[in-house]
Amino acid sequence: MKVAVFTLGCKTNLYESGQIIAAFTQAGYEAVHGLEPADVFVLNTCAITKEAERKSRQAVERARKLNPHCKIVVVGCAVQKNAEQFADLDNVIFVKGVADKTAIVGEIERMGANSQQIPPLADDAVFAMQERTRAFVKIQDGCNNFCSYCIVPYLRGRSRSRKIADVVSEVKQAHSAETVLIGIDISQFGKDNGESLSQLMDALRGVDTRIRLGSLEARVITPELLQSLSRIDFCPHFHLSLQSGCDSVLARMNRKYTTEQYYNAVTAIRKVFPSASVTTDIIVGFCGETEEEFQTTCRFVQKVDFADIHVFPYSPREGTVAYKWADVDSETKARRVEQLGQIKAQQKLAFANRFAGKTTQVLAERKRNGLWEGYAREYLRVYFDGESAVGKITQVKIIAPYKDGAKGETV
Repeated sequence: MKVAVFTLGCKTNLYESGQIIAAFTQAGYEAVHGLEPADVFVLNTCAITKEAERKSRQAVERARKLNPHCKIVVVGCAVQKNAEQFADLDNVIFVKGVADKTAIVGEIERMGANSQQIPPLADDAVFAMQERTRAFVKIQDGCNNFCSYCIVPYLRGRSRSRKIADVVSEVKQAHSAETVLIGIDISQFGKDNGESLSQLMDALRGVDTRIRLGSLEARVITPELLQSLSRIDFCPHFHLSLQSGCDSVLARMNRKYTTEQYYNAVTAIRKVFPSASVTTDIIVGFCGETEEEFQTTCRFVQKVDFADIHVFPYSPREGTVAYKWADVDSETKARRVEQLGQIKAQQKLAFANRFAGKTTQVLAERKRNGLWEGYAREYLRVYFDGESAVGKITQVKIIAPYKDGAKGETV
């Protein structure tokens, strides 16, 4: 029997899909990533927005088109939020929420819905199957922040951390040139079990892989963490979630920091890692955002000088605190997305320009149209000529900005 696992949403979902594939493989099944003809489809869903939920339901129909007689198992956040939206769809034999997704191997022939209570401890019974040039290792799940716009804590539960020893064991087993440590909020790593992110970094000293971190909160940037990172083979890229550059909006979002605290974190990073890239997420048009509040965000973005920004228009999410608050009209949101997008493009180009004439290490991911493509340590996308191989870290001299990154040549 062939099982195809299809992933929607975040890198944590992608990692958990790898766990599902590993569990099926260990049980003797043929299991693959992606939507391709199969006997059983496992759809690992997302519910961060209404659109994500819609795509999750749409994936059921896409699976049926590949095999009208298939069996479909739907798991993940969209099920945790509303299991009934999948339970009665044709070919769906089982639905399950976010807890213990690998248990579907033993339940595959059963009918019904199971959103299952989220466990108080992290689930690390199965290491994920790694199929990409870089390995993703989940170190934490859940979130304690309860931002007023976000549904995730209600779906993923409270923060739960894996033990450092288990994380290190999986990183070593992955045998990857680069390992990305991910979770729903890795800034909370260790706070539930007496360990810390700094201790995890110290434990990874000497492991033969370069380490990259997933999204962080500004409050976790401490001298202790920065020193621990400086002692390992670390990729100096910090994705510090901002969401707004205006303190009054941050307060409505329940973000628990100020722009001053955020800027101090960026300054501390650049003292230890002068060439580091700092990237972020920003939501525009959040409930009641005035023009002055938005312009305050624009000025703060220019002050920080990011390497890249993910800009999103606010989308109300049922079940969140902000769902019934007054919304900003869609035309205003679109205009603000475009204006902030122009600032983003200028900063991204300036960041790429800083590398011109310099040599950096690039992890080659694929070759297309005669050029290798991959990411430098600082998360600059690089297109380069010369000899390399998929999964190989290659010395590349940057020539100039190019497309969404920079062009270079092997040294």
